[in-house]
Amino acid sequence: MQELRCEYCNRQIKNEPEIRVRRGIKHVYCSEFCYRLHFYGVPRITYEDLQKMYELRTISVKLEV
Repeated sequence: MQELRCEYCNRQIKNEPEIRVRRGIKHVYCSEFCYRLHFYGVPRITYEDLQKMYELRTISVKLEV
């Protein structure tokens, strides 16, 4: 079976893909988010880049119980 990958972020699709047809061409995305980014022409960003960006904007907090 062929492995499905998102056309925008190139992440492997494990769940139900977001399939869209634009101008008669079938496109496969991992989420509505990636579809909208691609549709509106946002520059491509990889899944690894998204993870790095998330790490920069979040902090880890340990709760002492």
